[in-house]
Amino acid sequence: MNTLLDLDLSNKRVLLRVDLNTPIQDFMVSDDERILRSLPTIRHILENNGKLTVLSHLGRPEENGVIQVKFSLYPVAQKLGELLGREVNLIDSIEEWSEPDSGNLNMLENVRFLRGEKSNDPSLSRRLAEMCDIFVMDAFATSHRRHASTTGVISFAKEACAGLLLKEELESLEKLNQNESRPSVAVLGGAKISTKLDLINSLSDKMDYVILGGGIANTCLAAQGFEVGSSLCEKDMLKQALELANKEGVILPKKVVVANSSDEQGRVVDVGSIESSDSIFDIAPESFEAVKSILADAKVILWNGPVGLFEKQQFIHGTSCVAKMIVNSEAFSVGGGGDTIAAAKEIGVLDDIDYMSTAGGAFLEFIEGRHLPAIEALKLKALESQDNRT
Repeated sequence: MNTLLDLDLSNKRVLLRVDLNTPIQDFMVSDDERILRSLPTIRHILENNGKLTVLSHLGRPEENGVIQVKFSLYPVAQKLGELLGREVNLIDSIEEWSEPDSGNLNMLENVRFLRGEKSNDPSLSRRLAEMCDIFVMDAFATSHRRHASTTGVISFAKEACAGLLLKEELESLEKLNQNESRPSVAVLGGAKISTKLDLINSLSDKMDYVILGGGIANTCLAAQGFEVGSSLCEKDMLKQALELANKEGVILPKKVVVANSSDEQGRVVDVGSIESSDSIFDIAPESFEAVKSILADAKVILWNGPVGLFEKQQFIHGTSCVAKMIVNSEAFSVGGGGDTIAAAKEIGVLDDIDYMSTAGGAFLEFIEGRHLPAIEALKLKALESQDNRT
């Protein structure tokens, strides 16, 4: 797979697909993390005199060719311009697009406004490819989507390569699959076991320990016959949850924090002492004493998802405890997912995680070992380029 560093960008039209799907509040960017992570690639292209056009999506608008103000990239373009110290011209449509001068950039409106984007329409893919000499894919978070702007355009582009962020993501996540990085530990939280069952099974087969929290752990506890009261639990997943809970290396909490509602202060109980009126809202920090040495001795740790209702201060302590154990270990730590980033920020350990992926779904699918369409398209394009040179 070719990368941005392999290509001469000078005076070339460069079409860059990034993921600037940022939270917008009062028509302003409220969290610029994804924009910041895209800056190295953008600056590299500009500093090497590329004629840059930036592509991104924002939210899930109707794909009808009409600008929908709620999903406009205008606030993103303004924030990007502020961070770069230059104006970023937002182009309403492909028809109105014209190439910028060397060393300058513009941005096309939300690609999900375009008919054929999500269906990977070849005519849209071809039209996007006609806008560039080089297509750069740097949106790892959307690399699992077979869309026109992420995958289809690659096959029609003259040249295509991975951006700096995509390269960084892949190199960091690959470390989780290296057998010499043992012992290895995964810490997985989140609401539903159904959305992460394949991931958990995959990780339990290739990592030494999998520590479970959140609704995932609740469902496993219920499957083992424990009372979980009115806790978040998927009753239709109990059979699969029991199989998972019985796997070697899978660790469930022994002590949890329960309350009658999320507005109350919780109390710590053993998992065998939960009452029918209780709800589990957190793992008790005491429960992590049993895994302290496991985390301390680990060579690599994957963290995906808070282990409790961290949005409520009285139920953040479990997530805070395990997060601090992760960053205090000598292991190479990798985190991923929007809730994981939010929790790490709230706890104050975001900068202490060795690598925090910008992706959610793509992150999970890559860890599961699935082939991501955009990555496969880049690899195929590299082979085609090699064949053409020979």
